[in-house]
Amino acid sequence: MDKLLELCLRSIIRNINNDHMIAKIYRNKALEIHKEIEFEESCRYPIGHVIPESTKLKLYEMVS
Repeated sequence: MDKLLELCLRSIIRNINNDHMIAKIYRNKALEIHKEIEFEESCRYPIGHVIPESTKLKLYEMVS
């Protein structure tokens, strides 16, 4: 997350200094990192959605 913030700030500073090409490069790198983070967070599912119902019943039987 620190790298993402760093790239965003570099892009803003470059835009202020009228260096738009390098600002766009920093922006694109920041967007790539953001998409990776967003994808990793969206791939996590609760275990209840992954295990079939028959396996859940067998596990409950083992516990009780």
